[in-house]
Amino acid sequence: MYQAKKAGKNNYKFYFLNENEIKMNPLKIEVDLYKAIERNELQLYYQPKINLKTGKIVGVEALIRWSHPEFGMISPATFIPIAEETGLIIPIGEWALLAACTQNKQWQEKGFSTMVAVNLSARQFTQSNFVQMVANVLKDTGMSPQFLELEITESMTVDIEHTIATLQQLKHLGVHISIDDFGTGFSSLNYLKQFPVDTLKIDQSFVRELHNNPNDETIVKTIISMAHNLNVNVVAEGIETKEQLVFLQQHLCNEGQGYFFSKPLPANELEKELQAIQQIVEKQGISQDINERMWAEELLQVAKKELYDTVRLQQGMILKYKKIDDRFIHTLCDGELLYRLGMIPTQVVGNELHEIISSDNAREKTKYYERAWEGEELVTYENEVNGIHYIAHLRPIKKGGEVVEVIVSCMDITARKKAEEALRESEYKYRLIAENMNDLLLLIDIHGHIFYASPSHQTVLGYSQSFFKDKHPLDIIQPEDIHIIIKKFKEIASTKTPSRMEFRCLHANGSWLLIECTGTPVIGENGETEHIMIVGRDITERRKAEEMLSKSEKLSVIGELAASVAHEIRNPLTSIRGFVQLLQQGVSKQEFFDVVFDEFQRIDEIINEFINLAKPQCIQLKKDDIRTVLKDVKRLLEAEANVKNVQIFLEFDQNIPHIMCDKNQIKQVFINLVKNSIDAISNGGFVKIHVLNEEANVLIKVIDNGIGISEDRLQRLGEPFFSNKEKGTGLGLMLCSRIVKQHNGTITFKSKENVGTTIEVRLPLFYKT
Repeated sequence: MYQAKKAGKNNYKFYFLNENEIKMNPLKIEVDLYKAIERNELQLYYQPKINLKTGKIVGVEALIRWSHPEFGMISPATFIPIAEETGLIIPIGEWALLAACTQNKQWQEKGFSTMVAVNLSARQFTQSNFVQMVANVLKDTGMSPQFLELEITESMTVDIEHTIATLQQLKHLGVHISIDDFGTGFSSLNYLKQFPVDTLKIDQSFVRELHNNPNDETIVKTIISMAHNLNVNVVAEGIETKEQLVFLQQHLCNEGQGYFFSKPLPANELEKELQAIQQIVEKQGISQDINERMWAEELLQVAKKELYDTVRLQQGMILKYKKIDDRFIHTLCDGELLYRLGMIPTQVVGNELHEIISSDNAREKTKYYERAWEGEELVTYENEVNGIHYIAHLRPIKKGGEVVEVIVSCMDITARKKAEEALRESEYKYRLIAENMNDLLLLIDIHGHIFYASPSHQTVLGYSQSFFKDKHPLDIIQPEDIHIIIKKFKEIASTKTPSRMEFRCLHANGSWLLIECTGTPVIGENGETEHIMIVGRDITERRKAEEMLSKSEKLSVIGELAASVAHEIRNPLTSIRGFVQLLQQGVSKQEFFDVVFDEFQRIDEIINEFINLAKPQCIQLKKDDIRTVLKDVKRLLEAEANVKNVQIFLEFDQNIPHIMCDKNQIKQVFINLVKNSIDAISNGGFVKIHVLNEEANVLIKVIDNGIGISEDRLQRLGEPFFSNKEKGTGLGLMLCSRIVKQHNGTITFKSKENVGTTIEVRLPLFYKT
């Protein structure tokens, strides 16, 4: 029962009693087995593994023995099944592994360097901490993992996923893996190729009947051949006769073990027999000359197979051909590319070109075949089959100065061809755009050398593309503008950011055109600016139109201003004339004089605003704190605001930077804006000044809850006599707009009637001239 369970599910074993087992009480055996490790009753015997080519010992298999104080030496076949059933196999297996590694380490220190193999049990192999236990033993004994071999049986590989995972972890440690008793189990050969094993051990049942059963001979030869093709070592167990040794040598079995070499021995006895054991193969096996010749032939076959596998598995395709009876016959063809082309080696080998491809294609390729056969080096051609492009390199092989065959190496270039086609299509599209656009395109390097000038230069400037071959772009720039261009180019190259510029350019007919362009840096692989792409256009006519429009608008503004001045002054003058007439008639009251003086004051305010507007304003920029400016504004207007029941609030975001400004003029701007907001509030309210930090600007919002402004008036704020208060001339806002513009800033108005007005003033952190 124990042996059947050990072998796996759906199995059975026959049981025969022998005389020794009749005397043993299984229950007593189980009880004594618990004490065996503590009493040091378990021992390891070692059976050597012999290299059948050299006769040297290349490893030993550790086999456990139990020296019972009452029953003497007990066979593993008797107590191992009991240990498996009771779980004692776990500590026994760990003890065996530790003892074997300790002994092998001692041998290595004595100069006997070999590999020790330890058998694993099914129960031991399935333990979750098994791999860690092996790692701990290696660490504790100090033995290198390459000197340890763990033997499993086919019956232990029923759970394929667990087996593969565990074996891979063991291989990661560096230990060797062998499958013991190979051929007696029922594991699939498909799974065998997935196992990371190093050695197959042919079960002794096949070796024992080698000369009595032809089937066993066939099985042994098959296992050896299969092991060689899988590139794993093969060991024959149970060698007991000279005939078995010779048979295994003749069929190139790598290693062997059995009583013919040595029975299992204690470590000290094995050490005494080492020299004698290593002489058996030389004395009893086939001669050394024959043995080496057979192995040389085997190595040659292996090399040929590896070469064939290399040709077969490489991504390209290898061809060989010879000229036989004036015909080019292919003698070899294989590789992944061949199959992707929809062919197999048998379609090519032994055939000529016209038997493989179309006649026209064959005639074309034969020219290349002929050139290579004549001895020309580096012959290449490209071809396409079933949508796959490939390039072929033909190389003649010479012997005695004559070409004996030609090797053709083919490589898939489909991806390259598609990339080239995409590039050609892209180039065509960009060239089509460049050649049919009116904008000027110029590509220059950082030294000013021209790499490309678009055909539009002929249309816009009158210069052909060939004109720019030996020219510098500054050659046709107005001398007064050259320093601006150089400065801009340096700025683009250093900051690696686009920049806009205007300059005058000489037309081929001698006239000057105004060009507006944008320079964009082209960054190289080193992260530095290598080229500058300039896109420009002629804005000469547009600028003339703008100037004419500006003059027209100025005349219109003057007319509107004159009308507005007349209207604004006429009202107070009319009032004054009426009161003067009343005085002439003898009607006199103090209130008349008060009204007259108010109207004169109104006229005076209008005249002063015009005088301020007409004064030339020279700004003096200094780095200043906008918060200080706005605090001054609040202090100056707070008394006036309190009279009208208006509260002024200041709010600053964190980290408000200083700005470059003329402090007095900016203060005047916000005095006007805040005063207008106070005047726009009739029954109490608030004016809030909020300062925010915007990357390149400082944003100042002036917010009130006054009467608001209608949409039509909102569009014309900043013009004369359009204001956000009821009786304003609008000249104050016009003055504010001019000062903000001089600071390279912007001013915008947002308003809703009966809700309030928000004025946004943006001032740059750095003033640009």
